[in-house]
Amino acid sequence: MTDDSSPSAIRRWLDDLDTDLQARKRDHNWRLLPSVQSRCEPEVRINSSQYLQFCSNNYLGLAADPRVVDAARSALDRWGFGAGASRLVSGNTEVHQKLEADLARLKKQPAAVILPSGFAANLVALKTFSAPGDLIFSDKLNHASLLDAAAASGADHHTYPHLDYDRLESRLRRFANRRAEGSSAPRGRCWLVSDTVFSMDGDVGSPARLAQLAERNDALLMIDEAHATGVLGVDGAGVAAMENVTDRVALSVGTLSKAFGSVGGFIAGPQAAVDSLINRGRNLIYTTALPAACIAAAQAALHISLAEPWRRERVCLLAHRLRTQLQNMGFDCGQSSTPIIPIILGSSQCALDASSALAKRGIWVSAIRPPTVKPNSARLRISLMATHTDEHIARLVDAMKNLAPAA
Repeated sequence: MTDDSSPSAIRRWLDDLDTDLQARKRDHNWRLLPSVQSRCEPEVRINSSQYLQFCSNNYLGLAADPRVVDAARSALDRWGFGAGASRLVSGNTEVHQKLEADLARLKKQPAAVILPSGFAANLVALKTFSAPGDLIFSDKLNHASLLDAAAASGADHHTYPHLDYDRLESRLRRFANRRAEGSSAPRGRCWLVSDTVFSMDGDVGSPARLAQLAERNDALLMIDEAHATGVLGVDGAGVAAMENVTDRVALSVGTLSKAFGSVGGFIAGPQAAVDSLINRGRNLIYTTALPAACIAAAQAALHISLAEPWRRERVCLLAHRLRTQLQNMGFDCGQSSTPIIPIILGSSQCALDASSALAKRGIWVSAIRPPTVKPNSARLRISLMATHTDEHIARLVDAMKNLAPAA
């Protein structure tokens, strides 16, 4: 609550915030930031206690790899830290350009451009290339950055049920029929937008199926491979490469902050699209460039991932083994087929209780609750790293036995 001396508008605003925060506490959706006191590795120190962590997106275990750290240090020695300006002014270095060339080769696209984050990459893509009069269809469980970007674009935005491509096709046909009849249906470009690996469920979409629907309906396909890049497919090129449809994707978004252990996002696509983003993309034009040290770290991680495919193989093998063990205990792991393994528990209280029970046994797995996931689907979200050992996994499995559903 506020004191009576505050201006009335501020007082009412803060009272409204307090009401919302109290409701979050009541519904077990209150959040606090943990204090992490060590590197991003399987064994971490959080809130002054030691844990095994199973909730990092550092899939290849490269965030603290000495070679990645050394690359960042070398860049610091040469470039200093802060870039000092946007990329169009004086913040663009040859390190940025070299990494963009490497990312374009990985994605088998003509060009790529780096943004400060994956969120910014999705936002700049849809705000630059769609507008009022256009149509966007998004998977209902797309990452918040995709959904927010679609809403911010001004286009007519519709979601379809998760991975329900038949429903998507029927909606595309309905809009095509409305246009043919001369109705008020949007008449600009149509975009199909989807994650390839869904971050809270660990299941995988089909760019091939989406590309087929896009081609049938004169639409463009944009995919977000944030959780697939570096992890899935030959060389970690992602799901579109696995399905051999990279040339049928208009825009492919990725991140440097997960498998590549750094920070930043990127968009790969045709040269004209990248040039347009440089000339029209407000999130790129008006944002200070990422420090060269961050870019150098990501480039080192990319090169390591290409030279050491065992990291992809290891994390996917660990995920398969762990998922099988958890399912055999009776846990609901959804349709996961990646290093992201949800343990769907239902209520927020159940998820918090499970997370707390694991923490007491020295294991850190965060509870994921609404609005990140839909109501009554709160969960533990386990994610694995190539650097987890068999002993680490055994400790997690042993702790999970105490939480297993009654037979």
